[in-house]
Amino acid sequence: MILNNLKFNEMKKITNILLLFLVVFALSSCTEETEGTDDLNYVTFESSPLYLGVNIDGTAEHEVKVYTTQVMGSDRTFSIIVNEDATTADPAAYNIPGTVTVPANSNEGTMILGLADVNIGSEGKSVVLDIASEEGWYKGEPATVNISQICPFNEVSIRFVFDGYASETTWELMDSGGTVVASGGPWADGTPDAFTTACLQDGEYSFTIYDVYGDGLSYPANGNVTITDSDGTELVYIEGNFGASATQSFTL
Repeated sequence: MILNNLKFNEMKKITNILLLFLVVFALSSCTEETEGTDDLNYVTFESSPLYLGVNIDGTAEHEVKVYTTQVMGSDRTFSIIVNEDATTADPAAYNIPGTVTVPANSNEGTMILGLADVNIGSEGKSVVLDIASEEGWYKGEPATVNISQICPFNEVSIRFVFDGYASETTWELMDSGGTVVASGGPWADGTPDAFTTACLQDGEYSFTIYDVYGDGLSYPANGNVTITDSDGTELVYIEGNFGASATQSFTL
């Protein structure tokens, strides 16, 4: 029994020594990794992609953040460039400052991105920003800024389900004075459906869909068109077999 107790105590001591060694080794490894990042000069944009909006026919300004790994006692200025090959937005739709400054005793800089609704369209456009290479600095990935139109009034959604001959279909939306405020079509035959939006002020409107062949959205499948407001309320519903045209009115 005494011999067994001695063996148990010796094994317990060895186990404790091994555990202590593992803890010291783990702490040393973590310390080395942490110390390694203290010397890394790294600059990057905030999380990408960014989703920014501008009012239809309007302008807007948005803040875009730049971060560094180090806090230094003096200002640091970085050059900002646009990747024109990857950018889809019209140059007149954005205004990018040439530089961004990270102030002394901080690791965060702010640049102001100016936007204008120039050829943005309902599908939106994008601008790809990059930080110019600088000796002694590592930089993050370019930032993609997705720009979309914002409707300051009533945004309605218009959805078409075609019959098989979408090339025969066109449509228009008129206000109470008879002015066409939105229109579209035709599409390629075989297009199954389509979706678009319209930004409308309060008032009365009439929606008309046309079929050049005169059989509506009825062959070989029966389609339809639906207009809903931003709350999902149905404003217009036209079944596919409407013949040459159909018109429905609604009020916002």
